[in-house]
Amino acid sequence: MTSSSDALTGKELRRAARAAIAAVEERELDPEDIKDLIVASNERFYLVPSANPQNTYRVLWFTTTSHSESEHRACKIDILIPGLLSIPSIPKAQISYIKPFHDIPTAPFLVVLLLKLRGWKDHRDDDRQRVRDKAEVDEGDIEEMLELSDNEYRPQLEREKQWLPKWFVEEAEDRVYEYMEEWPVSTESWHNIGF
Repeated sequence: MTSSSDALTGKELRRAARAAIAAVEERELDPEDIKDLIVASNERFYLVPSANPQNTYRVLWFTTTSHSESEHRACKIDILIPGLLSIPSIPKAQISYIKPFHDIPTAPFLVVLLLKLRGWKDHRDDDRQRVRDKAEVDEGDIEEMLELSDNEYRPQLEREKQWLPKWFVEEAEDRVYEYMEEWPVSTESWHNIGF
């Protein structure tokens, strides 16, 4: 399943998502096979080699601009497998589809936001400076996603939180509090979605 969220479509996707997360249930395939399937299914997805030449994986991108738009914009897609790295399984009833690509399933907005928050924490706590530098990009993404949650998706987020595994929400709460401590201006937005 590819995703950022059904909240991130069209103009919003161009504005908000620098990196999206794909959580997939297909355990027989590794992430590289899944990327190949995604690229084969839609011409707006493409693969590039990792920036680190020692890595053998390829990075999946989604073009967010149409052919008529002058500025090329793309969104990096991370493939994550539920059960690994504390990623929850997503019930089929909670999966929606991005317009106009009805064949692309998306993860719920709150799952993506909380996984992005986890990425921020992991990047921030890393010993390597090049990894810590990614936390600033995460902060921009989180800020934009919180803005979307405030302005457009609050009722949806309250419903999403009800089915999320308790362990996932509890793990996220510590990161939310740490983020609010670092970025107090975000406190109201986090409170609005139940944290």
